[in-house]
Amino acid sequence: MTTCKGCGRDLDPDELVRHERGRFVVVHCPDCKRTLGRYNRHGERSTDPKASE
Repeated sequence: MTTCKGCGRDLDPDELVRHERGRFVVVHCPDCKRTLGRYNRHGERSTDPKASE
């Protein structure tokens, strides 16, 4: 469980809103929309050859 620093709501992981942005997953509060974290999706490799430059 995590607590949103914007509105103070206690949130279970299944309540968080997730968006995939390239190799990242952005997680935010469903009530106040404050970003709670941005996580790298490990284990997935880009198929774009310029991504490794």
